[in-house]
Amino acid sequence: MVLFTCGDWLKDRTIKQHIETEGKALQWLVDKCSNRYHVFKNRNRDDDTEVRQLLEKIEEMVAGNSGGYYDVERSVRQAMREKKKIVEEKAKKRMIEVEKQREELRTLVQEMQVQLIEVRVFLLGSQNSGKSATGNTILGSEEFDVMRGTSKSVVKHGQVNGTVVSVVDTPGWWRHYFIKDSPELIKQEVQCSVFLCPPGPHVFLLVIDTDVLFTERQRRAVEEHLQLLGGQVWRHTMVLFTKADWLGTTSIEQYIEGEGQALQELVEKCGNRYHALTNKNRGEQSTEVKELLQKIEEMVAGNRECHYEVDETILRTIEQKRKEVGEKAKQRLKRMKEQKERLQTGLRGLNHHLPEVRLVLLGQEGAGKNVAGGTLLGREVFPTCETTQCEKRHREVAGRQVMVVNTPGWRSNHTECTMERDTEIMRSMSLCPPGPHALLLVIPADTAYTERHWRALQDHISCLGENVWRHTIVLFSYGERLRDTTIEEHIEREGCFLQRLVDKCGNRYHVFNNKDRGDGTQVKQLLEKVEEMVAENDGQHFCPDMSQVEKIMEEKFKGREAEEMRLRFEEEWRRREDELMKQVIKPLMEKFRKSLMELEKEINSGPPVELKSRHVFTSSTLLSSQKKTENEWMRRNEHIKKRLRERMEELSKEAERIKPLIQRSGSYDYGLPNLSGGQFSGDSEEQGRWGPKASFMSSTALSEVDSGVHSHSHPS
Repeated sequence: MVLFTCGDWLKDRTIKQHIETEGKALQWLVDKCSNRYHVFKNRNRDDDTEVRQLLEKIEEMVAGNSGGYYDVERSVRQAMREKKKIVEEKAKKRMIEVEKQREELRTLVQEMQVQLIEVRVFLLGSQNSGKSATGNTILGSEEFDVMRGTSKSVVKHGQVNGTVVSVVDTPGWWRHYFIKDSPELIKQEVQCSVFLCPPGPHVFLLVIDTDVLFTERQRRAVEEHLQLLGGQVWRHTMVLFTKADWLGTTSIEQYIEGEGQALQELVEKCGNRYHALTNKNRGEQSTEVKELLQKIEEMVAGNRECHYEVDETILRTIEQKRKEVGEKAKQRLKRMKEQKERLQTGLRGLNHHLPEVRLVLLGQEGAGKNVAGGTLLGREVFPTCETTQCEKRHREVAGRQVMVVNTPGWRSNHTECTMERDTEIMRSMSLCPPGPHALLLVIPADTAYTERHWRALQDHISCLGENVWRHTIVLFSYGERLRDTTIEEHIEREGCFLQRLVDKCGNRYHVFNNKDRGDGTQVKQLLEKVEEMVAENDGQHFCPDMSQVEKIMEEKFKGREAEEMRLRFEEEWRRREDELMKQVIKPLMEKFRKSLMELEKEINSGPPVELKSRHVFTSSTLLSSQKKTENEWMRRNEHIKKRLRERMEELSKEAERIKPLIQRSGSYDYGLPNLSGGQFSGDSEEQGRWGPKASFMSSTALSEVDSGVHSHSHPS
């Protein structure tokens, strides 16, 4: 049975309406559960009506199952027990290895008399992994804002068990983002964080939350982001697991072994150094923090009391970039204000207020179109899942009737786009007749904008004609994640492709804080920008020639289909050639190579043994002996030539035998040599990848024998 939580969020909508509007995925799930579902509001627990109704539904379901309950199969239980046993054995082995490693380090601490009077700790990790909460746990007080999140690196200080501890909290990357997907702001903040506590950090705590599956993609993301700090960072890194209370009776070693290879590799890369914190009741966590500081002290001793060495040139380079970005951001903002002033001057005395505003949301999958539409209309009007069909909603906003058309998102890889989805996107233009006043191109403000995104955008927007840019505004979603960074700084920092896009749209852009919907100022400002753009376009809305759009799309996909067919053909051809090479060509060539090696060994074996054994020649017998030697070599030469011809004939028969197999495979890239005559079995010499080499060897083999005999016929 599907149990929906947080039913309070539905407000005046029923759970049935929610299921129908959320898309096919949820509908499939509910249907799979035979349309059994219930909803909890979770807030009003005084009223037990919802619970009683749930229990009644359960009783009905049990009756429908003839009073039976779900029983796990014996084979499944056995497999689970075996897996658990293996994990426990590996965990025990890891625990022993770690304890042995720590014992050696503790001895080293005593020998070196290491006693840190100050510990500099740096927190790294993905968003929502618990970095800020970890910092508060270590310092024993609420120093970091766990609700607002971290947008810029910040340092806090405190005393823990008599030791001065400095903790630097850094912005997190999205857990599945590779370095190319993270915005420049995140990357720069990670690199600059090491300069907040000179002369450098003692330890980087790589924070990983235990309540989320750790995948291979996450491992790669972690490694790529830490590589921003150089290769030496791993010597100073320890994995810190948060939310350890979620594990219950499972030890952290069992968690590492049970989670899979990706996490195990990461822990090994950090020198098998790890620790776990619960981050809940800090009064009981002094023991965990104390042990963490001991582990840090041991790691520092293992690094010969060295801390992470910072590179001052990195800081100077980033500061120079920030200065340049700041100047360019000021210039962009100035251009936008001047543009607005010129327009308002030209419209002075004229009423350009629109009683109705028609908007179309466009963008990639996951760009935030649904949430942007909700911000525009002041309520959740679009489903939270990915949109597959165009949807239209309207409402009065800031004294205007606002109509918003939401569209399916496109993929960044054009080969994954389909004719059906692109047709649906273009259909949005006809859903708000006579045409939209503005196309809002939604771009997430917390993601890097690369050439891949730019090309995907062009691939779709170009179908609407060059005139489309005059009616387009770039709308940045998730602006709350920029914190105190201005949108102009974000545009200039992210690079040429985002700047090119904004310039293409006539330097028209806006940013939404999707969490702050109570203040309608940001929506009102956007609608004013739309009205100004319409006025600049002489009051015209966007009205593309849909027949021309359809024609362009047909040509685009026709060319794409041809390209996909070519790629599939080449892939199939490579597969068949690889199979042919493995099953036929390589065995034949190996047999040919061995034959030539055997013959070469015979050629180079030297004169017969009986000739080598003669030590003394008289002058009267010298000519006679030399003549006998030459006769012997001539007989030997004829014998080898005969053997070579026999081998060639055998291999030629083998080649003729497998020729039908090659012809059936259809490969034009392999021409088998005619070993007896030194000619190709294919139509031309260019056809043979292996043919020319084999043919050359066969046609020159006899001449090599002759030259070998000649060189040995007059030994010194």
